[in-house]
Amino acid sequence: MSPVSRGRKPKKAKKNKKQATKSKSPLAAESVSIPDWFDEGTENVLGGVGGLLSCETARDLEQATCELLGAALKRAIDDRNDGLDFDLFFAALVVEVAAQAETEPTEALWRLLHGLLAIAAPGVVATLRSTIAGIESASLSEWPRSLANIEATGDVWEMRDGYGTRLAVIAAYTYPGVYLFDVDMSGLCVLADGHVYDDLEQAVEAWRRKLGDEAGDAEPRAVTDTERLTGLVSCDFQVIGDESRDALNNWHRAQRRFEDLEAALKKRNMPLPPHRLFFGDADPAEMTRPFTEWHIERYGTEPDPEDVEDLAGEWMDGLVPDTRFDVSPGRIDYYLDVIGDWRDPAALVLLRKWARWLGERADLPSPLMERVAAKATK
Repeated sequence: MSPVSRGRKPKKAKKNKKQATKSKSPLAAESVSIPDWFDEGTENVLGGVGGLLSCETARDLEQATCELLGAALKRAIDDRNDGLDFDLFFAALVVEVAAQAETEPTEALWRLLHGLLAIAAPGVVATLRSTIAGIESASLSEWPRSLANIEATGDVWEMRDGYGTRLAVIAAYTYPGVYLFDVDMSGLCVLADGHVYDDLEQAVEAWRRKLGDEAGDAEPRAVTDTERLTGLVSCDFQVIGDESRDALNNWHRAQRRFEDLEAALKKRNMPLPPHRLFFGDADPAEMTRPFTEWHIERYGTEPDPEDVEDLAGEWMDGLVPDTRFDVSPGRIDYYLDVIGDWRDPAALVLLRKWARWLGERADLPSPLMERVAAKATK
């Protein structure tokens, strides 16, 4: 397996696959190389399809389908496979499920088709709809059909944790219910988790419970300025290799729910900001000046200007702009990973002071500050 590097490498701004809607299935290309693990992944999903028969509601069915896929993706990573193209795997799975369902439309396959339809990217929706429309059997359940009609209402809220590097975006959908996007903005933005809840209050409580005291006094705010959703828009669904099972369960669903949300907000004349990778657009002076002033006041000496500029440049590169002055244990980990290939002793010494400065600047509560300091010292 060749996971994407976390290192600071020049990257060009690109259109995110969430926003680059394809008109055709990836398998429609003339020549597509199918990785070896696809067959095993497909077999594992189909082998677990019987579990869908215990689902009693459309939401249960969607969740169970996500978990079936998540298990296959996790195994592909754990087995260190090459060709971890999860979108292509989804398309290949749909082709196989459709073929089997057309031959023998069992209740389990019928439910899987609808579960996949609920979280499918536009490029494979047509195949699923066509297959479902072509199956006629009075013995098949009617209620899974409701999964074909999920839409975002356009109501959306956001909140951040006490550190400022964890973003919760809660959007209402016609489940009925809400979907929680849990985004980690410590470094490059990644999806940490996602889940469907009955309402806003239930989602907020679940997120706070998961983060514990790090949730701070976060309260959900209705989104009126979509720039507040930049962290979600900037999520890059590229395989790193250490994704959590929660993230993998939501790999396809989160992208689909994002597309639904984007469409709803456009109807409200609230377009989302464009997808961006924030490399090479930061001015280190924005942070070097206030840090140097703090250092002189705290220690009575001026830090080495070159070291400070190097640290600021590395720190700011790739981060969502309005989080550059935020610090958290996760962000310290990310920074240490970034400089892992050179480990400049001066930068590591300066990092401890840098973390202390940012923590004091943000007025972090003592327990949170202690965790940041411990991480920077370690």
